[in-house]
Amino acid sequence: MATDPSKAAGVWGSYNCDIPHNVLVSMLDFVRDEVKPDMFIWTGDNSAHNVWSNSNDEVVAYVVNITETIKERFDGSQITVIPIQGNHDTWPVNVQDFSKPYSNIPINAFKDSWADWLEPETLEMFAKWGYYSQDLKLKDGTVVPKTKIIGINGQPCNDMNWYLFEERYDPGE
Repeated sequence: MATDPSKAAGVWGSYNCDIPHNVLVSMLDFVRDEVKPDMFIWTGDNSAHNVWSNSNDEVVAYVVNITETIKERFDGSQITVIPIQGNHDTWPVNVQDFSKPYSNIPINAFKDSWADWLEPETLEMFAKWGYYSQDLKLKDGTVVPKTKIIGINGQPCNDMNWYLFEERYDPGE
């Protein structure tokens, strides 16, 4: 909240802050009604960018809220949603421990909200390490031959991920 009213964001937000929920809704409606894509690739970075004061619960709440908003806005459409988390969708920001499977609290808390979009085996792999691969299956049930969707987790390459200094190995090998 801006302490100086002249610096407060308007109804559509401001360059200096995260977008308000109504901007997301308006954008999704525009995509659904005007763009009408076959596929919507959602690359995360959902939590507010006051990153060091976030918590696991807050990060999960943002992802689940946006997941539910996308489902609501695209309900009745044939838009296939392909999700993957961004570096702000784990907590602390930029950090993920790859020393053992299922260790990322936010990923394991929000993964089930993506069950409409990812196959059960895909969700299982995502829960383990935060990445996945699955055949491209459109919302109408059509499986696109010889086409895979690969959700890449960028945290193993993030130089801000301090867990990478603990042990040098290939995560998920």
